[in-house]
Amino acid sequence: MNLELMKTLTTLNVSSLYKILLKFLRSKGYTNIKKGQTFIMAEGEIPVCLIAHMDTVFNHVQSKENFIYDKEKHILWGISGSGFDDRAGIAGIIELLERGHRPHIIFTDKEEVGGIGANDLVERYTKCPFKNCKMLIELDRANEKDAVFYNCDNKEFENYIESFGFVTDRGTFSDISVIAPTWKIAAVNLSIGYCWEHTPNELLHTDWFDATIDRVEKIFYNIDKAKKYKYIPITAEHLMQPKFVLSNNECLICGTKLNKKNRRNIYDEEFPYAVCTSCYNQYYVSDEMPF
Repeated sequence: MNLELMKTLTTLNVSSLYKILLKFLRSKGYTNIKKGQTFIMAEGEIPVCLIAHMDTVFNHVQSKENFIYDKEKHILWGISGSGFDDRAGIAGIIELLERGHRPHIIFTDKEEVGGIGANDLVERYTKCPFKNCKMLIELDRANEKDAVFYNCDNKEFENYIESFGFVTDRGTFSDISVIAPTWKIAAVNLSIGYCWEHTPNELLHTDWFDATIDRVEKIFYNIDKAKKYKYIPITAEHLMQPKFVLSNNECLICGTKLNKKNRRNIYDEEFPYAVCTSCYNQYYVSDEMPF
């Protein structure tokens, strides 16, 4: 990871970042660039679209000197909050372009307030404008190896992404929640290394960041063998099947480790999950939830 670049990105407001990203894309040979007030879209040569958002929860401008880096633990954090969500995603895309790759690119604004940039994008472009795009990859997920597909139920695509070392996890919303079903292209949100997002304690594992970028690069190198994956929406019938229950290994209420004997699956249509037998009997049978 380029630490100086990461620090610089977190000190920029969205307006300044927007201008810098436009200039950067042009310097890397992008000529077909579409602009909107809340998005930038550039057509590349690799049939993969990378996505990240420019806005952060912490809309502050801080000095690069306010960052601390632990070389042994490979952790970077800012004294007053960092905005790695999603400036780390921006940095990841820049890193891949610096390595000589030219995928399709989308940068959005206002993801943190309901995906306004993504909605503006699909309102103007109801179909994918790229000549060839096999998948959408967003770099806007916390942790190390998460792959979140939201309501996309293309199991073949999920297996493909997992073959590069990612592990399927659950999530609530990101830009691809809007773009993927509109363009009908399968999409995934990948971990980019930050933790404790939306708090002043947010930090970035730079080794996790590097690992994700390396994995995405491997996807680029193998993209000729990949299919054009379609967006397949999850249906209510699919949600009722056990294989669609999210694989949380601890009770969502009390944190008890789950196994085959004490696991009780809750088939909520929007958020399927599991609890332990004790909490199930205590709260679900009585219909008195603890929250």
